[in-house]
Amino acid sequence: MVTLRLPTYVRRDEALRGRRGRFLAIFVAGLKWELRRPLNIIALFLAVAFGVVTTIFNIFLAPLINPGQELTAAVFYGTVTSPVVLFLILIVGTSVGAGLISDDIRHMSLTLYLSRPISPRDYLLSKGSVVAFALVLAVAFPGILGPIVAGVLRYVSWTVALHALGAGLALGALSVALFAFLVLLFSSLTMRKGVAAAGTFASVLILEGLSGSLRDIFEVEAIRHLSLYENVLAVGAPLYGAEGTGLSWGVALVILAVVTAGSALLAYLRIRSMEVVAA
Repeated sequence: MVTLRLPTYVRRDEALRGRRGRFLAIFVAGLKWELRRPLNIIALFLAVAFGVVTTIFNIFLAPLINPGQELTAAVFYGTVTSPVVLFLILIVGTSVGAGLISDDIRHMSLTLYLSRPISPRDYLLSKGSVVAFALVLAVAFPGILGPIVAGVLRYVSWTVALHALGAGLALGALSVALFAFLVLLFSSLTMRKGVAAAGTFASVLILEGLSGSLRDIFEVEAIRHLSLYENVLAVGAPLYGAEGTGLSWGVALVILAVVTAGSALLAYLRIRSMEVVAA
């Protein structure tokens, strides 16, 4: 006699992850995905390599080129605010961040994310953290590790090193937040990563060219405030105790803060418009 018995299944109820767990899950997944892309690895390598080279130059070669020159925090200002550093920051930001939201929109993953107990704010901040992590690597050597190494090797006094370190942390945090939310804004507006990257580059370069052209035409220095790069220079000069750029650092700081907050708000509203509302 054969006895048939239906199989039994035991359902395991897993506790819902807390807010921190959901945040970290999105952050780790996004970071792993972006670090698998060869272009992102190349961009990070170039940014870190340039930072190492410029740090070595400041510490070892600059005193030999200008012997007897007093080394102050202003020595590090030229490296941190170099157009090459800012250009590499823009490359790293667009290569890593341009697809973070646009890929989710194209694959409809964003709908799945927002159908869970994940707020648009937490989603945006977790994606922003991925870009910020990459950008921190791009500014770490010239802005943070450079003064520390110089202080340890006694090429500058610890007073100068700590001054440069504090200035690098402040200016670095502002630059990271600015470019992270700017690239996420463009990423939230399209389903194509290339379009988001091009939009970020175009907006920055157009403002840069426009500020220079209008300044030459009208011969008004304040027009340079249209350039994000010029505003970064203006804010960085007093932080490092360097010679001013002719622009008001207070106005420049307000402009950078408004652009950063405005980009974050517009990206949040865009994501909020795609939120799934349960009946």
